[in-house]
This record gives sequence, structure tokens and C-alpha cells, in this order.
Amino acid sequence: MTLDANMPLQEINGRIAAVRKRLGKDLVILAHYYQNINIVRAADFVGDSLQLAQSASRQTDAKYIVFCAVSFMAEMARMLCQPHQKVFHPDLAAKCPLAEMAVISDVERAWEFLKGTGRRVIPVVYVNSRADLKAFCGKNGGFVCTSANAGKAMDFVLSQGAVPLFFPDENLGRNTAHTLGIKDDEMFLWEPYTDMPKTDPSPIAGKKVILWRGFCYVHVAFKPSDIDDVKRTHGNDIKIIVHPECVPAVVQRSDYVGSTSFIKSTVEAAPPGSRWAIGTEINFVNRLRDDHPDKLIVPLKEWGCREMARVTPLRFLEVLENIVNGKPQPEVAVDPDHAKYAKIALERMLAIT
Repeated sequence: MTLDANMPLQEINGRIAAVRKRLGKDLVILAHYYQNINIVRAADFVGDSLQLAQSASRQTDAKYIVFCAVSFMAEMARMLCQPHQKVFHPDLAAKCPLAEMAVISDVERAWEFLKGTGRRVIPVVYVNSRADLKAFCGKNGGFVCTSANAGKAMDFVLSQGAVPLFFPDENLGRNTAHTLGIKDDEMFLWEPYTDMPKTDPSPIAGKKVILWRGFCYVHVAFKPSDIDDVKRTHGNDIKIIVHPECVPAVVQRSDYVGSTSFIKSTVEAAPPGSRWAIGTEINFVNRLRDDHPDKLIVPLKEWGCREMARVTPLRFLEVLENIVNGKPQPEVAVDPDHAKYAKIALERMLAIT
């Protein structure tokens, strides 16, 4: 039976707590930092993509894993956890738009062309991607990476005398390359929506990094003018800290740049009275502000992820009560062949972290 959409939030939270108590150690709840505050407060583990991947791989005893985030993260948990464990997601339709900007047919087309250039290329796929793309990297000596370890993954590829094909987030790849001292004219931008394979391969000669045209619509919303606005309002000494999926023009004007976990730890470690403008998803910024009233914390711009917002407390509760009541519901599933090779790429990531 579908739950009442008008159920008061207090009742929803109470019923969530009751299910958690009843299931005990049989249940593990993983939630991304961008989730609704009520879901975050109910989770066993809260983190960014890298932290949640690590947590998922360690939960060997729980019978049920409920993953509250966008669907590719739940797929990642399915690939890393044990075969006997059941993985559920409150809304499997919560897709990451960035993850949809690279599809296997386009990547394979790019790969065949790049191999023909005579360069040694190693694929590095951002965790915000489909399972078949992670499997592609597993099959071809590549890695998965997150925003927290993209630098380590890219640096490792370069240390092997190879060229990273970094996809699907151009901005994360470009900003990461900049931190390694690589200039824009040393990067080649692959355009998946044009007939690239018929172009002359000579522009790729000498390039150190190949990027893919893709972006996170949340993080590209932040503009240099937003930095100007927040400084006019709060003073030039306010610290700007942003996610590396932001455009380079914003990253270059910021005081700090890093993954969601980096943003969290940096702001938490700052002294009382410090002042911060944060360029990332608004749920996370608001929660940091509420948790640290001794600091001024404001969003660089109020901007949220629509897909993360599809995972509501009510849908979360419905999944939990279905487990308790033995009611059939869709499990997170990954093609076995994709899972096999994607897990190889994920384990390579965890090995260099």
C-alpha cells in the first residue's frame, strides 16, 4: 500500500526510527551529503562518492543496504557489496544528468579513434557515470575516480607515460589537470556530439590530457559574478570555497577548491567567527550552516540538485517498511558482466586512494 503523501514529517521520522530499531544490524543506510536533512540524520554513513564507496565495500554483515543518493551511487554499492546482500534505492529514476552525458557507444567510438593515433591512452571515468562505462575502464586498464581522488588517478596515468582520457566531466578534468601544472593548450577536448573520428588526429599529438565535453548543471551555475556579489555583501575577506566541478574561472578566483568531504572538513576546522561562501549543492551548504552557528556560512548561490531531491523522506520510509513487511520491491541491479569489470576499475581506484 502506498503511503499517504500528506503524512506529517514528524510521523515519517518516527516511523523511520522504528524500522531502524527493529532491523538493527541487518540494515545499513548510506546517504550522500546532498540529501534531505531528515534522511542524513537517519543514515548510518554520510559522505561523498569516495567515502560512500569505501563504506559500501565494508558492510559485509548487513542483509539490507539502502542507498539514498542518485542511482549510479546505488549501483556502485551493488558492485562493491556481497552477493547475498540486497541493495535498495528510494527512487531508481533519480539519474545524475552528468552521468548521462557519456554513453558507451560514444566512448567506444572515441576509444577506437584514440588508439589509432599511436598514443598510449588510459581511460579515467568519473564516478558520476553509468555502470557500463566503469566496466569499459575495467576492461581497458583504466580507473574510476571521484572528485576527492581525481588528482591521484590522473597523476598515476601520467606517471605511466600515458595520456588520460578523462570523462564525462570536463571541468573536473580541466581543474585537476591545472593542479598538476598542465596548461589548457596541453589538453584536447573531445566533442561527443560531433563527428570527431573523421577529424585529423594531428591536434591530439603532444596533448597531455584528453577531456570529454560534459558538466554538472549544479556546479556550472556558479559564475565569477556570484563571487563579486557575495564579496559586496559580506566583504572582500570572506573565504570562497567551491567544488572542482565548477568552471575554471570560478575555481581560479576561489580560496579553496575540493570535494564535498574536503569542503566539510575545511569549514569545520576553521576558527569561530570565520566567514565562508560555499559553491556547491544548497542542502549541504544549509546543513553546514546549521551545524556551525559560530561561523558565517552562506551559499555562493542557492542552487540544488533536482535528482537528489527525488529521494524524499516518504519514499525512504516506504522502502524501509517494505523490507520489514516482506513486501516485494525493485532491487538495485547491475548487469553481471558490467559489475565484474566495473568492480575492477573501482578496486583500482580504492587501491590508489
